[in-house]
Amino acid sequence: MLDPSPHGTLYLWNSRVMFGTNQMQTDFHEHYAATLAISLGSNIRIETESGSCEYEVALLPPNTYHRTVSPGIPMLALLIDPESYEYNAVSNVVKKGKIKRLDIGPFQHLLPKIWELYYGNLNESEAWDLHLNLMQSIQPFQNRKPYIDERIQSIAQKIRNEIPDSIRMKEIGKDFSISEDRLIRLFKEQMGIPLRRYLLWVRLLRTARLLKEGMNITEAAHSAGFSDSAHFSRTFKENFGFVPSLFFGHLRSMDVRFCE
Repeated sequence: MLDPSPHGTLYLWNSRVMFGTNQMQTDFHEHYAATLAISLGSNIRIETESGSCEYEVALLPPNTYHRTVSPGIPMLALLIDPESYEYNAVSNVVKKGKIKRLDIGPFQHLLPKIWELYYGNLNESEAWDLHLNLMQSIQPFQNRKPYIDERIQSIAQKIRNEIPDSIRMKEIGKDFSISEDRLIRLFKEQMGIPLRRYLLWVRLLRTARLLKEGMNITEAAHSAGFSDSAHFSRTFKENFGFVPSLFFGHLRSMDVRFCE
């Protein structure tokens, strides 16, 4: 099924991005985030150095050299930090640098919700639940406990409030009566992502939010703690495989949702 009119809905969280689009056509690249791609029409065509294959569902481990050539085909893509709890729970099903073909069967019951996301009809909570269900459909695993230590919640909030100011772990630990080593360990256990990766995601999302609000890329990058616009663009592409303008250069055709 082809859909010629440009469309896209993007949901952004710390440590993961999920979007529906029909404009997926990239150059050869690799990126740090792992990717789950699900076709909502004709098969998705993904090319690697070994050749071209078509997929209903594909799981790409981090740093897989590839390009996707599927213009006009509606699809969902979930990009998730490979250091996150959820990706680590399913990472054993893939091999480094190799795209894993997955059966559409375990995902069939989620297709109505995926279409809802594609059209931007899911709220933040519904989109979050969908992403967890997608990960569980790759391979079942035990979800993280919902309780988060109040100190960790406060530290995460402090980071979001104080970026781009310099964040010193020893000072944060003293503020919340917790050692640096204990802070780093507890943060990963409860937030599902290492503290240093959380810091990077906060900066990326801060810049993206400012771009959506109309700030130019140089000012937005500086405001979030990047040295310049090139530093932000390079970091964004290293993590997602796309230049920021793909998401934020044509906002009329890409509906961007920022989620906590």
